[in-house]
Amino acid sequence: MAGTPFTEEEQERLRQLHADGLSRNAIAEAMGRPKVTISRWAERLGLSFDREAVRAATDARQVDLKGRRQRIQEQLLGLAERSIERAQTRYLVHGWTHTGESVAEWLQQPPAKETKDLTLAASSALTSALKLAQADAESGVQEARSMLGDLGEALTRVAQQMDDADNSDQTSY
Repeated sequence: MAGTPFTEEEQERLRQLHADGLSRNAIAEAMGRPKVTISRWAERLGLSFDREAVRAATDARQVDLKGRRQRIQEQLLGLAERSIERAQTRYLVHGWTHTGESVAEWLQQPPAKETKDLTLAASSALTSALKLAQADAESGVQEARSMLGDLGEALTRVAQQMDDADNSDQTSY
């Protein structure tokens, strides 16, 4: 798409993606355009990529995604519970006789193959739910590291300002 004209639809999409809080790089990737093209068109359209606004939008998106992961995690746990329950309850077996008659019989529990399939389904759902929980735990650690890094930078700036103020006080004597 490089070298092709920037259409009105693309301009509108750029405005929308920008309003959604996407960064220039994310917009360029989503639109399949070079970053420099996105920068030029954003400037023409009066859009800026304020780092704080982008960060706030990114943080909001991360919160939304965490909520979605938690809902999916709950659904996976429910699936695991239902699979386990089915593996432990009565099971209707249906088949046909050699004469073509329909036959149904209730068993106290599913046959071995069905029990294995239900157990695998429960295990898979539990594993996926655990991975989602770990992803959230890891993102929490990353958030804490980021916050501590920001705090460290702020403290360094304050210390530098205090040093500068002390030095200017000493030179005024």
